[in-house]
Amino acid sequence: MSGDTTMTGMEDRELLGRFASGALASAFSELVRRHVDHVYSSALRRVNGDHALAQDVTQTVFADLARQAGRIPADMPPGGWLHRHTGFVASKMIDRERRRRAREQEAARMNTHDSAAADTEWAATAPLLDAAMDELPASDRDALVLRFFEQRDFRSVGAVLGLSDDSAQKKVSRALDKLRAVLGRRGVVTAGGALASLLVVNAVHAAPAPLAAGVGTQALAEATTRGGTLGGALAGLGTAGRVKAAAAVAVLLVATAAGVKWVESRSVRDAALVEKPVVPVVVVKEPAPAPPPPAPVRPAVSQPATVPELVAAAAAEWRGGNQKVAATSRALGFLSRIPPAQVPEALDLAGKVNDVPTRILLFKHLLSLWAESEPMKALAWASRDVAVSQRADMCIGIMNAWSSHDAPAVQAYAGKMAAMTKPPDSESIIATVFRTIAQGSPADAFDRLGTLSTPSDRGQALRGMLETVATDADRETFLAAAAGLRDDELRLQARRAVVEQWVRRDAPAAAAWVEKTESEWERTRLMDSLGMVWLQSDPPRAAAWWAARAPGAETLVKIINVWAQQDPNAAGQWLATQPDGAGTDTARTTFARQVADLDPESALRWAETVSDAAARETTIDQVFSNWRSRNAAAASAFLGKSGWPAARVARLSERK
Repeated sequence: MSGDTTMTGMEDRELLGRFASGALASAFSELVRRHVDHVYSSALRRVNGDHALAQDVTQTVFADLARQAGRIPADMPPGGWLHRHTGFVASKMIDRERRRRAREQEAARMNTHDSAAADTEWAATAPLLDAAMDELPASDRDALVLRFFEQRDFRSVGAVLGLSDDSAQKKVSRALDKLRAVLGRRGVVTAGGALASLLVVNAVHAAPAPLAAGVGTQALAEATTRGGTLGGALAGLGTAGRVKAAAAVAVLLVATAAGVKWVESRSVRDAALVEKPVVPVVVVKEPAPAPPPPAPVRPAVSQPATVPELVAAAAAEWRGGNQKVAATSRALGFLSRIPPAQVPEALDLAGKVNDVPTRILLFKHLLSLWAESEPMKALAWASRDVAVSQRADMCIGIMNAWSSHDAPAVQAYAGKMAAMTKPPDSESIIATVFRTIAQGSPADAFDRLGTLSTPSDRGQALRGMLETVATDADRETFLAAAAGLRDDELRLQARRAVVEQWVRRDAPAAAAWVEKTESEWERTRLMDSLGMVWLQSDPPRAAAWWAARAPGAETLVKIINVWAQQDPNAAGQWLATQPDGAGTDTARTTFARQVADLDPESALRWAETVSDAAARETTIDQVFSNWRSRNAAAASAFLGKSGWPAARVARLSERK
């Protein structure tokens, strides 16, 4: 079966729709061809360079795509879903492998990678990249996946996200800044455009040919054997659709059983798959070479066995905060051999390590390992024996590790914490607690939100709760739960948090919802929040919408304050189109003062456009005095050629 060239020009969302409608082989194979490299590369980083495990993760991800194709939200780019799902699958497989594999196997697997990646920025970035990506808002993560993982140009990125070329470029740039900040908090510092260069060169590696060739077929096969007929992907099909889907899968399985290999043709981009028969290999027998001389017998190297030895070995790997792939793999191998009952002893030993970055890493990973068997003891130890500055991060790590294998228990514990007057130690823990509760019941999370005493605490709780909002349905559930809040300020704070997240993904839809808000008091404040955020991504549309629905000096000033910081020329051009009046005068005065440091001459010309005489002269005086204090010669030269009335020139000349 040759590739369907009609599929290569389709967007991912259309291909996914075709696949869910029954066009299995061609649509799904094209999706695999486009994304197998970026999924495999992400998996490879997440599993610390274990190529075999990365292939298993990749296979599982595409099998899950086959089963869940019909349930992926329409507004979620398939590439973003694949990247996020790769993280979930890799996390589960890593946990399973860590319990099963001995430290020696892990070290052997990673040594080769370490020698190639040592002492490079990428070696420091790679182990943390995907986890850092997971912390970004979905819209920022999607932008980076499209740009660097799928290697699209800005026009293509904009087409998928519904943005212009320039807006897509700005979106990617802001997302890079956020990613750089997350990495910086984890100890990886990159300057300027270095992070973009690293991603362009290293983010995606070609998946092994056998994996790229067989993953589509195997994923479809797995989808038919797990949960019946392709699970969710075929659940919505009619009889004809299911027959068509089953036939396509049968063709793929028969072809594989008959010895036909499907391999990707990377040199011919207009073909999805190329069929090639397996050619028998003629083996030429040659005389057997002489056996090599026996290797010299070397004395066995003593391996750490006791708890002090294992902690010391892990500390040696992490000395100075070293988090390179192989070093981390070996250190975790040592720590995973410590029985849960002896973790307290290991933590006491880790507390005696003088090197602070090493001590923090030991605490973090020992507590996460302990959380798998005795999470409450791990939390108690962290709350008591970890320095206050590190306590929140440690507790969050414990709860995340605990949640990976017993989410209901974590939600019950989080509920108890939320019932306290103030959860202990840090606002970051508040976010984790309420995120966990909201995953089980948004309504329950909102019921407990009122127990927090300060707006800051409630803001942190809402931040955590919003991490559970990934789809339109999630958002509707969240807003419905928020509508039940009796406290007006609290309800506004909750809705404002949703709107500020929503506008980054679909500003027109968010604006339409805000306009329907019944309470004028609440609608006005939500408009302010929406407008402020929207101006950062699409100032012309945001300004036009905001000024039309909330006309007046206050709105104009807010628009100019935000827009002029990004692009003063565009902001000035827009302001010049506004009709004269008291509100516009206030905005022009604000604009003149705001751009005075950048271009004092233009600022003075703007001050001249103020229609009210008293306000005009006051603004001119303020801008000119500020200019003269910084550069008297330039200010005086301008005054001499300004052509202004003699009275104004004399007044300004006399001012000191």
